Amino acid sequence: MAESYPTYVKTPTDCKTIKIKGTEIRSRRYLKAELKNKYHNKILFILMNPSKAGKTISDKTINKCAHTAFYDLSELKIGHFSIVNVYPFYESNSSKLQEALVTVRNTSMRFYYKELIENLKTIYSEIENADYIVLCTGGMPDKIIDKEEYLFLVNTIHSYAETLKETVYLGKGDNNKGFIKGGRYSYHLCPNENPRTINKLKLHKLENGQFREISPENIFTLTNPL
Repeated sequence: MAESYPTYVKTPTDCKTIKIKGTEIRSRRYLKAELKNKYHNKILFILMNPSKAGKTISDKTINKCAHTAFYDLSELKIGHFSIVNVYPFYESNSSKLQEALVTVRNTSMRFYYKELIENLKTIYSEIENADYIVLCTGGMPDKIIDKEEYLFLVNTIHSYAETLKETVYLGKGDNNKGFIKGGRYSYHLCPNENPRTINKLKLHKLENGQFREISPENIFTLTNPL
């Protein structure tokens, strides 16, 4: 569901989208926003795929990211937040991601693979420029057919984060036993567009592709956007 950006986010945001002419198929390579405060640190949220947000229209997931950066992580002095995704193609219903991928591939295989490659380049650059990273892709979607492609993308992103930054924040909710989903994934920051589910973030180290807890402390409590 489309929403307005919070008043503390400067709009329009910086949002790069690519569209196949004559279709509604769009790819969002990044979304960047500046917060209305005096800080300059940058935080990057790595999610699954874009829903609705663009330069002037937001959605629940982006607003959760904004709220987290502005309020919950205020001691990190965040002045800018950015969003990238495992898959860059817009789909507002996460359960229909596989259908969206099929539609893009059937429309233009060239566009599909070009955008995946350019998306990985963008993610590398954004990780390099960020001061902090929140890894919140979620696990492998149930209906994903090309599991090898998905694992390649996620493992590549993890390798970028490990090589360039070494540490990432992972989130969890009260119903999750730990911060690592299925032994290898991160939990989505706003699963099923519910900003109340994930209520804690904790710093982890990436080592040989595995998440390691740094210490029992260093946990941030996440509050809920209004």
